[in-house]
Amino acid sequence: MKRKFLATAMAIVCTLSLVACGGDSGDGDKDPGSSNPGGSSDNGGESTQEDGNDGGEEDDAQGTAGTLPESLENADLVIVWDMTEEAWNKEVEDRKAEGKEAFNLVWSTKEAFEEKYGGTVEVIGVGWGEQQSTVIGKVNAGEVCDLAQAHDQNYPTYGAKKVMQDISQYIDVNDDFWYDSITQAFTFGGVPYAVGASASPVVISYNKTLFDQMGIKTPMEYFNEGNWTWDTFREVGLQMTGDTDGDGNNDIYGFGWWDGIYTQILAANGIASINYTSGDGTVSSNYTTPQATEAFTFLQNAYTTDKFIMIPDGDKFVSDFKSGKLAMTCEYGFAALTVYECDYEIEWAPMPTGPSGQTYDCGGALTGFSIPVTSKNPEGAAAFIRMAYELQHEYENKDQVEKYGQDQVDLMNTLKDHIKFSPIGIEKYWDANWTIHSGLIEGTPVSTFATNADEQIKEGATITLGN
Repeated sequence: MKRKFLATAMAIVCTLSLVACGGDSGDGDKDPGSSNPGGSSDNGGESTQEDGNDGGEEDDAQGTAGTLPESLENADLVIVWDMTEEAWNKEVEDRKAEGKEAFNLVWSTKEAFEEKYGGTVEVIGVGWGEQQSTVIGKVNAGEVCDLAQAHDQNYPTYGAKKVMQDISQYIDVNDDFWYDSITQAFTFGGVPYAVGASASPVVISYNKTLFDQMGIKTPMEYFNEGNWTWDTFREVGLQMTGDTDGDGNNDIYGFGWWDGIYTQILAANGIASINYTSGDGTVSSNYTTPQATEAFTFLQNAYTTDKFIMIPDGDKFVSDFKSGKLAMTCEYGFAALTVYECDYEIEWAPMPTGPSGQTYDCGGALTGFSIPVTSKNPEGAAAFIRMAYELQHEYENKDQVEKYGQDQVDLMNTLKDHIKFSPIGIEKYWDANWTIHSGLIEGTPVSTFATNADEQIKEGATITLGN
């Protein structure tokens, strides 16, 4: 089987290399550990980065217990957002030139909100990384700010520093419309600070053409059998790995992604990286738990012993997947079905389930909205949030069932309810990330690097939260 694979793989690689696959790989410089801004929702342009916009479809379990008010006494709002009006207008024109409709969670809702309720929605557009400083600056100065984005890098600071209000004062967080995974992710010290109704699960994306040519069962076939686990993931990965040029080193791999893949393996085993669930507002890591030991051991073996996972090298996995040298990678939502424009068929499947995980457990991108303490119109802000996600659901549902089929959309929606996610906005997080990554690929004892990373998270939490 191995010999047959190598001969076939060499032919495939040579053929695909000549094809010169097109398509933008996305913003390779974006921080892979950061959620993408939750604005534009364009399935044709999703990148290989973490994107919180894909997958806003409303699943059957999403109810409509809450509704938009018919009118508002005050319809004036001030919102800090990651896209300027100039950038939004350009996107509208670009999409129009392509014969497509543009959608942005805030800018599109601004127009609809003002039309329905009157008033003026002021959007303060700043860079993605400038949102936190802008919001905190306005709050500290006592300036009006009614809405701000909740994402992985501005929490737990927003909650710990009391920059935001308890959002349950204005929104029923138990309404089935809101994703529990988002509310839980942005709960700090027992207080929910954000809600949202859009999520992007991390899934396995794979080169179905290569699987078919090799006669190897695909990840989705394993999943449909109820047997898509770390064991079968490893089995498939080993079958798809080989040394095609005979230099003694693998140059074709079963799987590859960013150095943060360990966070997705943890999620598939039922836990997030960081723990914010304590009622007293303290922060800890899950790196020394039994589930993490299982995940780190599996991943380290895959890197150093089995060698079916490519050692991360920036975004090289993108070009390798596009050229046929990589059988499987990860993506957010349906992005892989549109971002890789090559002469082979791409399919997706949920993440393989770990021994301590449950079916559908996965990582993903979660974002939402928070209401700052200097809001002068929290009731209007709550209505804006609801309208924004209703419009997003409507926009995305226009074509996703047609593109991917109801079964795939339903499965993606199910995954959204099982995302294991934790904000990473604490000092020393990236130091801990490097400690884990280097420990995995260098063969450092799991208990050693896990303990060291845990200590770094504790130190970073003390610095960030001041306790």
